[in-house]
Amino acid sequence: SGDMAGFLLLVTVIWAGLVGTLGPKLRHGWLLAIALLPPFGFLYLFKYLDFTLAVVDPGGAIRPNFGPILQFALPAGISFYTFQIAAYLIDIHDNKIERERNLILFATFASFFPQLIAGPILRYTELRDQLLFISTAKKLSPDVARGLKYLSVGLAYKIFFADILRHFQETHSLEAGGGSLDAGFAVFAYSFIIYFDFWGYSLMAIGLANLFCIELPRNFLEPYMSLSPKAFWRRWHVTLSYWIRDYLYLKLGGNRFYVRNIIIIFLAVGIWHGAGWNFLVWGGYHAILVIGYHVLRSPWDALPKPLQIFLTFVLVSLGWPLFYTDIGQYLAIMTTLFSFEAATGISQFGVGHWLYLALVACVVFGAREDRWLFNTNPHRLFDHPITHALTLFVSILFLSYGRTFIYFQF
Repeated sequence: SGDMAGFLLLVTVIWAGLVGTLGPKLRHGWLLAIALLPPFGFLYLFKYLDFTLAVVDPGGAIRPNFGPILQFALPAGISFYTFQIAAYLIDIHDNKIERERNLILFATFASFFPQLIAGPILRYTELRDQLLFISTAKKLSPDVARGLKYLSVGLAYKIFFADILRHFQETHSLEAGGGSLDAGFAVFAYSFIIYFDFWGYSLMAIGLANLFCIELPRNFLEPYMSLSPKAFWRRWHVTLSYWIRDYLYLKLGGNRFYVRNIIIIFLAVGIWHGAGWNFLVWGGYHAILVIGYHVLRSPWDALPKPLQIFLTFVLVSLGWPLFYTDIGQYLAIMTTLFSFEAATGISQFGVGHWLYLALVACVVFGAREDRWLFNTNPHRLFDHPITHALTLFVSILFLSYGRTFIYFQF
């Protein structure tokens, strides 16, 4: 998988770079389609071909013909760098950016390693001037203190608020007689798991980039503090949300066809995350949430803000199990959750588990990152080098709880 990921990235970067520097101007739609064919073709073959065959050929008669392709694992990061390169080509077609004549500069942008596997999804304009400055500067002064701060906090987020909760959740089994409380723990724990797993990666990527004198955009803006499902998507995986807005929603007509376009873009967001019916259902679920908020906006906005935050968090959390279950298992979890029955066997989660979950919730809903993490004025505690060193050291001590980043599979 690693060799294939590297090979596909190399081929895609060379193709897009040559098209952008030496190829014909992408004035016509058919030229843009040809330019986009290799990156999206690779994405389809390695991510969606298997799902397509399962739908159109459930008997598996033609499946052996695609054996050489299906035997490869999904190349890491293919969805992220495909969208990044596609944005570059589309922006050239739309005359939003100039063609980059320096192939090395473009290749550096497309293969910048800290955010390569799981974002943030960059636009070329966000990196070009920084790369030009670095290539011409006689002396560079990386912000080591800030880079190490983001790196250490990102790793702590990943280990303590994602992986340890994931370790707890993996002990849960509905078949073991768990009741509504156990199902509730599994659902809401995963809500924090996927957030801190992904945000932890993005934060480490931002920190590593700082060590190379590169500024990357924030990919999460405290999304669980959102006042509505619509606001949630302005704060969760921000770079993907804006990519979908700019290159799909607006090109479909934007607000002129609001309901239709919301359904389309959220089904696209669902299938982007994974090739399966569960991801399509998850995308459709969020489309319903956003459209429902659009219809009920006046009474919703009249609610007290803490209640809006609570309802948004609960509604979003109820959809996350579709990321790790099929539709049948998801319905079983929801049935157990809303049965309001006590466990018939031994409860999977004790007081200690719930206290730990409550601690994580306090961090999510109580600690404002603009005050201590992205603060402009140095904080006596959180900006001290000893704090960074201790955070990094303690996180490394608990690496045995480490799990593969969830978004690596996307």
